Amino acid sequence: MGSRLLAEGIGFTEGPLWTDDGRLLVVAMSRGLVVEIDLEGGVVDGTEVGGGPNGLAEGPDGMVWVAQNGGTMRPSRSPRPAGPGLQRLGQGEVHDVPVPGALAPNDLVTGPDGRLWFTDPGLADDVGRLCAHDPVDGTTSVLLDGLVFPNGLAFGPEGDVLHLADTAGGVVTRHRWTGERLVPDGPPAVLPAGGPDGLAVDADGRLHAAAPAADAVFVFAPDGRLEDEIDLGGPAFPTNLCFAGPGLDVLVVTAARGGRVLVVDRPAAAPQRPLTRVAHGWRQRSAPTVSSAAARSAIRSSGSSSPTENRRCP
Repeated sequence: MGSRLLAEGIGFTEGPLWTDDGRLLVVAMSRGLVVEIDLEGGVVDGTEVGGGPNGLAEGPDGMVWVAQNGGTMRPSRSPRPAGPGLQRLGQGEVHDVPVPGALAPNDLVTGPDGRLWFTDPGLADDVGRLCAHDPVDGTTSVLLDGLVFPNGLAFGPEGDVLHLADTAGGVVTRHRWTGERLVPDGPPAVLPAGGPDGLAVDADGRLHAAAPAADAVFVFAPDGRLEDEIDLGGPAFPTNLCFAGPGLDVLVVTAARGGRVLVVDRPAAAPQRPLTRVAHGWRQRSAPTVSSAAARSAIRSSGSSSPTENRRCP
């Protein structure tokens, strides 16, 4: 099983997203950019969001949302100021969305309730949390708190099971959404090496976990058994992954070592049409990036949780 290089030298890569209108986006955290990548290879364009963009998700209305750590995780080259919170891309602009008490938002996904669910681990000594932001009324609620370092998150095919990366513990925990709160849902998936970062779940419920310290992607069966290990062919520091392409059958991995974006060749028997979001029935519309020659130039210039009652953020 090999990999194909789509882009390299674009900064600390994270947060890949395949949009409904057929674009592959990743973040360059160390450069404060959201970058569009051609699925055949090469950089298409970039949007400067500032700070430290960490994760991406497409909202129910087709807008692209950014989990913004505010440059707290690593220095950013971007001169654009951006504090910890969320951002929305659309209409040729970057909209900063304040989140009360935000520490350092990390990854996000559209939840079954139409809200933007995101992890907020903070720094080493912070107590992390899982939150949900309502894009309609602008409120943010805490779903889980008391977390050591919550990281990647992904919903299962039916939209009622949440997989949550516990990087410090080296496991991915399972939680069931009742419609009002999250409750534990069976034993965690235990990584054989390293700690989990970004996650993706395919249409058959297989969990894919990027493990930076192990230079691998681990694949777990729906019952939590380790099923496969995807070797990335050398030092890669894989941070996150998504399924892309018209059939959602192309596995894209962001490899921060070398600022790379990779496509992993999967066997013919690999599951097809993996799902990481839940369809909500709203009509999707495109979320254009900001076309910026300056941004393009910057890209290429250098090489144990406690459930809460959906508590509102202060």
